[in-house]
Amino acid sequence: MKKHDISVVFPTWNRKDVLKRTLKSFFSQSFKPKEVIVVDNGSRDGSVEMVKKEFKAVKLITNPCNKGTSFAKNQGIKASSGYYMLFCDSDIEMAHKNVIKNMAGIMDKYPGIGSLGGEAYKTENGVETKKKEITINCETSTVIMPKKKYYLESCGYVATCNCMIKRDLLLKLGGFDSSIIYAGEDKELGIKVAKQGLKNVVDSRCLVYHYISQSTKHRNFYAFNKNRIKIVVKNYGFLKIIGLPLLDIISAFDPKKFSDLNTKKVDIVKWGAETKGNSKIVNTAKIAGKYAFSLVLAYAWNIWHLPLTIYERFSKKNYLEAMNGHCRKT
Repeated sequence: MKKHDISVVFPTWNRKDVLKRTLKSFFSQSFKPKEVIVVDNGSRDGSVEMVKKEFKAVKLITNPCNKGTSFAKNQGIKASSGYYMLFCDSDIEMAHKNVIKNMAGIMDKYPGIGSLGGEAYKTENGVETKKKEITINCETSTVIMPKKKYYLESCGYVATCNCMIKRDLLLKLGGFDSSIIYAGEDKELGIKVAKQGLKNVVDSRCLVYHYISQSTKHRNFYAFNKNRIKIVVKNYGFLKIIGLPLLDIISAFDPKKFSDLNTKKVDIVKWGAETKGNSKIVNTAKIAGKYAFSLVLAYAWNIWHLPLTIYERFSKKNYLEAMNGHCRKT
């Protein structure tokens, strides 16, 4: 694996304590990456100072403000030199010491894999492992894996909380859409990977534990829908694009969409209205109302920006080429 050096990229924002835990986890891996790149998006909690003091081997890129996760990932790609790229959230922890070794070995052995990962969540009922699928209207369906161990399981896309991909493929695909501040950039990557005839795969040998950082986790229907609609316009066929509003209306009347949020604890709900202390009917009505309003705004934004989105689609805009001069190393 020596010829297949690995560059690890961590976008982060105000996560000093969890970032410290994450970096310790990575530097204890049996297979050492070629480089670990932290891209700090204007943290004000001492994250930069902590990295400089305690992790001198880290290549640090600092931004004066939060430019978004896609922008930060593109900065990491531009600053990297590994054969493989491994993107990770700054609030994860490796499940065991051989995660990186296993990922590189699997990627070496199966050239048909475009992106590889695996994520797990520690719950009251033990560890849940999950994969991401893409629904007919380009929403995300999170599937809980029924087995403790699974191998080479195909999925719609690999979440970039833990995602390995060849750097050359990323350069070919043009990196991440930097207009997506958060939510959806990994989904679009999975769609592009599949268009190359490659598979998106999760594997239990490659798991990380994902501790969702509530201090910086936004609850925003609007961002999810805005990005989702733009991804459809950029990547899908004409019939899917013109039929998307109808698909969204059908999806909106799926009672499971909102009832699922009511069955979750508030502290693990990633987006939607706060539900604590309300009845199920009230919760569902609040969430449905917020969702409908955000959907209207998301379509309005995409209609206004449609000429630019169409240009990006047919010009195959390379977001990495637009990054020249935007890497400030410290």
